[in-house]
Amino acid sequence: MKLAWLFVVLAGTFGGARHVCAAEPPPRLPEVKQVVDRLNDLYRADSSHARMTMKVVTERYRRELTLEAWTRGKDDALVVVRAPAREAGAATLRSEEGLWTYAPRADQLVRIPSSLLSDDWMGSHFTNDDLMRETDFLKDYDASLAWHEEGGQRLLQVTLAPKPKAPVVWSRVVFLLDPGDYMPLRADYFDGAKIVRTLSYADPHPLAGRRIPFTMVMVPTDKPGESTRVEYQDLKFGVKVDPSLFTQRGLRRVAKR
Repeated sequence: MKLAWLFVVLAGTFGGARHVCAAEPPPRLPEVKQVVDRLNDLYRADSSHARMTMKVVTERYRRELTLEAWTRGKDDALVVVRAPAREAGAATLRSEEGLWTYAPRADQLVRIPSSLLSDDWMGSHFTNDDLMRETDFLKDYDASLAWHEEGGQRLLQVTLAPKPKAPVVWSRVVFLLDPGDYMPLRADYFDGAKIVRTLSYADPHPLAGRRIPFTMVMVPTDKPGESTRVEYQDLKFGVKVDPSLFTQRGLRRVAKR
């Protein structure tokens, strides 16, 4: 699943990053496509089902949402709010027909245009695009690799620069990865030369032959006291998912459970 999503995690939290000596030469860089494929497919599977919590902290409010999500292939995804009760049933759907948001009280389904992909999702610090991953790191960005030393450890740095006419809002995105298996540790999002937000990954779990971070925290750099924390309570790949779930009728059915 692309869902596509803790407070800044030190790279030493994960075992694959190596401590380096000043005189030790850097190893050969891996193939760019291999690394970016890993980022693209971090939460992807033929199908998936997940339950998670989202905790939002801002200057004005604090809120916690319980979410349930399904994916099928690279194109179909559905996220439904299960709690609190006043928000239960609100949902976001991505299908071949586009990206949609559902308001259960009005029983209204509204299409989200590409111009609103950068808008926040449910008052959090994640965007519609973060949650539903309309953009593709290989298709929409040019990628370059470099070694990066931080805290005495050598990490793999991936810099993503948007291709001309790509539907992205960031000037560039810079990931720091564990060089052992390319699991992301942190991502910095730039507007011009300025980092505007940081996404940190933690709590890796083995799943489908790879490590998957079960916790993500987004922090806006201009408001360091604010954050949105997403924690997977359960994540399963390769589960049976009804294709009709990713239709407007299917969305309404599952949102009303």
